[in-house]
Amino acid sequence: MGGLTDRTWLRYAILFALITALVTGAVLAIGNKGGGHLAANRDQLRKACDGALPYGDLERLVRDARPGELRQHGTMLAPGQDSRSLLDCSLSWGGGNEVAVHAEALVSDVPQGMETRQLVNPGPGGTFTAPGTTGRYGARGAWLVADCRGGLNGRVRPTTDLYVTAKVTDGSAGAAAGADRRTALTGFRTAVHVANAITRAQRCGGPPLDPPSQVVAPAADRGGEGMAGPASRRCDWISPSSVPGLRSGAWATRGDAQNSTALSACVGDWDAGARHNAGETPRDWQITGVEAASWTGVLGRSAYDSYEREGHVPGWGAGEENGLAEAEPLGTDDTEPDPGGRVDRVPSYLTHPQLALWAQSVCGGKVTYHRVSVLPRLHIPDGETVPLGPARRAALAGTAHTLLARYLGAEGGWPKAAGCRDTKVLGEVEEWH
Repeated sequence: MGGLTDRTWLRYAILFALITALVTGAVLAIGNKGGGHLAANRDQLRKACDGALPYGDLERLVRDARPGELRQHGTMLAPGQDSRSLLDCSLSWGGGNEVAVHAEALVSDVPQGMETRQLVNPGPGGTFTAPGTTGRYGARGAWLVADCRGGLNGRVRPTTDLYVTAKVTDGSAGAAAGADRRTALTGFRTAVHVANAITRAQRCGGPPLDPPSQVVAPAADRGGEGMAGPASRRCDWISPSSVPGLRSGAWATRGDAQNSTALSACVGDWDAGARHNAGETPRDWQITGVEAASWTGVLGRSAYDSYEREGHVPGWGAGEENGLAEAEPLGTDDTEPDPGGRVDRVPSYLTHPQLALWAQSVCGGKVTYHRVSVLPRLHIPDGETVPLGPARRAALAGTAHTLLARYLGAEGGWPKAAGCRDTKVLGEVEEWH
């Protein structure tokens, strides 16, 4: 009897050993298939890039199949090395999941479009803004500009301006609009986290940036997101009743959605699609478009330099022609020159001929550039020109000066909210040369 019991026990022992071996083999197979790198990759994410990456926002991208691949350099990591970057860092986990960040002390212009309509409607590649963050999200990821009041150590000279980019790639996101929005928000939050880590490490003062909780698509036309909320209300002052000289009727206004303390932009256009304008056609030289924008600090320098490269700043190219025409008009016929003025010829190849007016203020303690412009309606046959004499030019200039005054004094507008003071008019620019 005892021998039978021993044989039964032995059979159960062998069966148990076989089951254990099978289970262990399955676990090892699953582990080998996954790679077993998840814990190490998560730990790497916490420590990578001098600990500047937001673990909570990026954890979902970490994969298990292979070790994370980290590349990093910059003076944040090695203060003695020769690098123009404070931090240049990328981390990838395969499957198209990766994050790349770059940060530098700005000693030159912001490498992004700063002109008025670029801020309001940046076109292809400028898909989102994050309210409260001075920056944009596009094909190359998110970028922002932050203020390091105590100064950053740049390679050429000290500066208070920090430029950060962050590109987050989610290989599982696909092309869905919701996924793009989520990726854009993660990009902005990563850039903000990196900026705060750098300003904290540099002890350069100023409050940290708030990580954004949403992103907004800029409005390319009526009905877009940028038409609602603060971006629209900041620009409500644009109307014929507020600015005499504009074409009468309904106007559509748009503002940049950044809600930034460092810049602001508004555009207004006579709204051909509005019910009250139905059947109306503006005449040539009636003002059917306006622009108004402000830029502080390095943003102002960047915007001014951008317009200067086109010859569209006061004193550039046209010399004395940029001054307000002071000759008294001898009538309203601009086809012939009068004794005290001249007649310009506006060519057909100009897409948006306009008269711009520049001014400079101190806003929020920083030197700030303002630019307003008036855009008259013109239909010029190909290869031809239309005349612009002193009477009509003086009318455009008068409207531009009124536009600047209304912009600077508008309740709820950016200049008023920024406490702009000590404004100096810099001059006019004829953008039809």
